[in-house]
Amino acid sequence: MRPTIVLIHGAFAESSSWNGVAESLLAADYDVVAAANPLRGLAADAESVSDVVRSIEGPSSSSRTPTAAPS
Repeated sequence: MRPTIVLIHGAFAESSSWNGVAESLLAADYDVVAAANPLRGLAADAESVSDVVRSIEGPSSSSRTPTAAPS
């Protein structure tokens, strides 16, 4: 089973900015979700993205990239 790829945009963008990438991934037979990131703050955005990821059926795996150095 191939993974579902979740694409998250950053500031000054929206989920449609991933259209070209999503089309290529879909053509390669991947399931793709381009999530709308509300850009309301770190906690709210993380909760929103987590909700999207939890809504995807199937086995899960995650890759994390640190966004800030621990204090």
